[in-house]
Amino acid sequence: MQHQTTCNALQQQTEVAPLRSYAVTNRVLLAAQPQPADWQRFVEAGYQTVLNIRSDPERAAVQAVAARAVGLRYIHAPWPAYELEPEHLAEFARIVEDPATGKLVFHCRSATRVGLIWMLYRMVHQGWSREQAEAELRAAGYDDDAIETFDFCASDFFERFDPQQR
Repeated sequence: MQHQTTCNALQQQTEVAPLRSYAVTNRVLLAAQPQPADWQRFVEAGYQTVLNIRSDPERAAVQAVAARAVGLRYIHAPWPAYELEPEHLAEFARIVEDPATGKLVFHCRSATRVGLIWMLYRMVHQGWSREQAEAELRAAGYDDDAIETFDFCASDFFERFDPQQR
């Protein structure tokens, strides 16, 4: 229950305008909940795909219409805020590594769950160390509190699926 509470704390931050975002590569932007004006900004910045991992299907349907109206490909994958499964990371890897994805905006409500998934993706699918993945997120702009929570949730993930990588 403790890991659920700690990982859920990631989601307690409020939405802000302008869009809170973290560019981890020149092809991937981790972002908080986009606002209506953000869809066009994404297109102007060269992004081609939006991946929304929030669990709200009604909001996702509205976003899909808005994103597609400006020419963005829109994917809704409602992954959990905690207790991620290896299948979620595998699906994410397929999306990120698919050349058709192009530049990707990857978002949740507060840009924190996406940070955790990005960190796990780097470690599990690209062989990065935890220190390398954390350093990338710090360089992108995530603060100590976010990194501490990512570390806790990553430890939980590895305890459940790969105790040797802990």
